[in-house]
Amino acid sequence: MYKKNFENVESIDFDSLENTKRKSCIVVEDIIHMTKKNEATLRQAINFQMHHKLQKIICVTHSIYKTNLFSILMFFHYIIITSAAANVPALRNLFKYFKVELNQENDWIEKFKKLGNGQEGVYFYFHCSEMTFNISYKMLFKKIKCLGILGDLVEPAPTATTSPINDSRILNLQKIFGQIVSNSPLKNEATSIFSIIINCLDKTIVRDQDLTVIFFDKKNGSKKLISIVDYIFSLLSEKSVKSLPILTLHKFVKKNCHIPTTLIRNKSLT
Repeated sequence: MYKKNFENVESIDFDSLENTKRKSCIVVEDIIHMTKKNEATLRQAINFQMHHKLQKIICVTHSIYKTNLFSILMFFHYIIITSAAANVPALRNLFKYFKVELNQENDWIEKFKKLGNGQEGVYFYFHCSEMTFNISYKMLFKKIKCLGILGDLVEPAPTATTSPINDSRILNLQKIFGQIVSNSPLKNEATSIFSIIINCLDKTIVRDQDLTVIFFDKKNGSKKLISIVDYIFSLLSEKSVKSLPILTLHKFVKKNCHIPTTLIRNKSLT
């Protein structure tokens, strides 16, 4: 089928993923079951090769829970689902992975049924970095609308009312963070956490030059700077955190943001 529409199409197996050419588009089709070895190979391709070789990797599957794909969902940019009613179980498994609260899960399922209704050309997708559930009314990523943000049951404001200044500031902060973590093996997880934090905190308390949060000591009026980068990697570390600045920032973030527990490896910060 692909050879009828595209030139230079090649059939490969999992063992050949590492040797694929730069700027390739790789389609892993009809995943029913993957061995642990194939899962590790695909994880490496998504987490490393996709960025360093500028590749696009698309996985097509009828199930995410009974395949080893379930363990690597966080490594994808988007999880895309058609509007077919039969996809409700797959959606519930997806929401289970990202620790969506039951009331929000039910709300999103109802929107999926009402807005999708099996219509051709209508797709739903979960944005793994922004932790948002979205609909695309006209094929993929055309005429899109955010249906909800993880941890927030309030209907999102229409895109047209979003402040362009805030959008620009957030994009700039995300770009700075991306440069800092570009070579980290935990880049995807760290980027997801940063996106959650930077979208819910007051941007005026974050310094662009080093991504630190500004705190003022009420007792003596002194100013303290606490690194968001250090905090995020503390969340992703298994070492117990005893740093008072990190614990202070954690307490502040927990009051303002909902970070899914699936992203937090550090038991001392759960």
